[in-house]
Amino acid sequence: MPDIALWNKCNNKCVMCTNMDEFARQDGEQYGLKCQIEKLERYLKGLSPVYLKNADKADFISLTGGEPTLHPEFFKAVAYFRRRLPAVPITLLSNGRTFANTAFTEKFAAVAAPPFSVAIALHGPTAAAHDPVAGVRGSFAQTVKGLRNLFALRRGQQVEIRLVLHKKSIARLRDTLRFLLETFPDTSAYRVVAIHYEIEGMSELNHKSVGLKYSVSARKVGAALPLIRRFADFRLYHFPRCQVRPELRPLCRVTLPAEDRVYPAACRGCRLRRGCLGLMLEYYRKFGDAELKPVRA
Repeated sequence: MPDIALWNKCNNKCVMCTNMDEFARQDGEQYGLKCQIEKLERYLKGLSPVYLKNADKADFISLTGGEPTLHPEFFKAVAYFRRRLPAVPITLLSNGRTFANTAFTEKFAAVAAPPFSVAIALHGPTAAAHDPVAGVRGSFAQTVKGLRNLFALRRGQQVEIRLVLHKKSIARLRDTLRFLLETFPDTSAYRVVAIHYEIEGMSELNHKSVGLKYSVSARKVGAALPLIRRFADFRLYHFPRCQVRPELRPLCRVTLPAEDRVYPAACRGCRLRRGCLGLMLEYYRKFGDAELKPVRA
């Protein structure tokens, strides 16, 4: 199943957002519930190309944005997707702030029947680190409260905490992991995913302030290995396997569609290529492939 942009507005202004400002300025009517239903029904009937990303995947659906929880008919939309796709795992990508409202979280838990996951982005261990990345003062407190509410009120939904790694966040990675271990010590209750940022939208526009090479990102992740081992479920997205320590390679996942990835000449003959991301296409265009260290033996 595809990635579905449920809503195009957002209450954060993240420096590494993969959307441009123009996305939020689009007419919200095209993301209304009526249009969402029409799109999915066309997609399920195979009538025409409808969605841009992962349209060929059949084992999941992602509700993205903007911030999906701001949709004026959010609960009706969630109920519709759940009813129409009763056995398909659904993941909601969110900044978590709306879940700081207890009544909202309770209602969500009632309509988002499993298999359903909520993936919340956390940009640092403190407001001083998180808020400048999110672009909104007070967002850290709301995101953390939203996570607390989800843990307390969920009805079988899974929770994933996403750490997007770029120049503004990578230095605090170990502090962020310590914060999670101290604040949410039952690591069996959630999954942590560290994601090397994608170069598109605002992240490309803000390249000077967020640009980060794999060699730096992978080194910082490797240094955090003792902390990573304390989590029950930890994953790495968007990392070539040759870039990370051997102990971390089993944690790497390929989550981007084939059209967003490339295997340059340096990947030829690498024994790690099977199940490896290769390079993100835009990363390759920006940084090249000199960092790759193919494993031959």
